[in-house]
Amino acid sequence: MKRIYTFLTMFMLALMPAMMTSCDTDDWYDDYDWFNDPYNEGSDDLISMARTLNGTWTGDAKSDYINKNGECSTDYFYVEFTFTQYTSYSCNGTGYETDSDDTGYSEVRRFKWYIDPRTGNINIEYISSKSRYVLDANGNSDTSGFFLGWDSKEKQDLFNGVMEGINVDEYITFDCERVTSRSTRALGSDSVQTTSQGKSYGKGFTLKRVENNVPKTLRRR
Repeated sequence: MKRIYTFLTMFMLALMPAMMTSCDTDDWYDDYDWFNDPYNEGSDDLISMARTLNGTWTGDAKSDYINKNGECSTDYFYVEFTFTQYTSYSCNGTGYETDSDDTGYSEVRRFKWYIDPRTGNINIEYISSKSRYVLDANGNSDTSGFFLGWDSKEKQDLFNGVMEGINVDEYITFDCERVTSRSTRALGSDSVQTTSQGKSYGKGFTLKRVENNVPKTLRRR
């Protein structure tokens, strides 16, 4: 019995470094500043995804949110996103969103973004409000998910999906197409990347999810 107890003790002691390493790895992942580290480089596929996202996209959007009276409200507006990588190998960066409506009112909201290396989700934090949103790479419904990249039917790059509020009660649905790239280069190429090179990311559909024939009225945030 004593020998068995001694064996179990030694076995547990041998496991402790591995257990501690596992915890340290999780702590490192949770504590890492994914938004701000310019050397946040991932796999070739993640870098390719970041380079595809990099650039300017424009289209229609709607915001479903809880208003000051505690009621559900919806606003429709025009949107333009510009994503910029910190470096051509970064999986994060900065950007700005320009919202406008039919009255001529517009506002610019600056943000930081990163692609989660574990999930492929796109995370966005607006600098002024600190509001955070996630675009779920595995979502494929009207309330979750995104599509990013080349659409063979439309013969162009599209970016559409749903930004799900993390610390705010809001869903932002958008349908955009590429306006211009930010002069990034495809992996293994010396030429400037102006399209997604035929690739796409996310499990969402390229179907239009925002009505473009409704009046655009943007609330003052």
